Amino acid sequence: MSKQKRSPLARLAGALAKWLGSGIVATGALLPGPAPTQAAAYRSLEGAPAAWLNYASLVQRRVQDWLGQDDEPGRRLRASLEARSQQQGATPSFIARLWILANGKIERADFEGIDVAEAVALRALFAGRDVGAPPPADMSQPLHLKLSLRGQN
Repeated sequence: MSKQKRSPLARLAGALAKWLGSGIVATGALLPGPAPTQAAAYRSLEGAPAAWLNYASLVQRRVQDWLGQDDEPGRRLRASLEARSQQQGATPSFIARLWILANGKIERADFEGIDVAEAVALRALFAGRDVGAPPPADMSQPLHLKLSLRGQN
């Protein structure tokens, strides 16, 4: 019964996590939040325009692909999250806030739940990357993504 109450985006995120099975997975893309000068709260998924949900899903897939690559920033982040998981006994997660330009390139990225060195590495990884499409013109930013580490199958 609870599955019926999950948002379409939450169901999609769960399906992606099962399909990919390992690495860093965007387990829930949260909707675009307020302007940077406002509080850090973000909007609920409920009642969001379909275009916003579709765009969040696209960005989620791109970020997931970038973080799953076998490069130094990805390996460092996975090692750090795995160590934190062993210490805490739970799946670690963090929040990525992305500001995306009208041309689809990431202008800015901020993070919660990771250390400074990880955040610096991820900013470098995301800077100027093209997510593949421009954001909907009426979509507020930043886009919030909740990311977590899934174990290898």
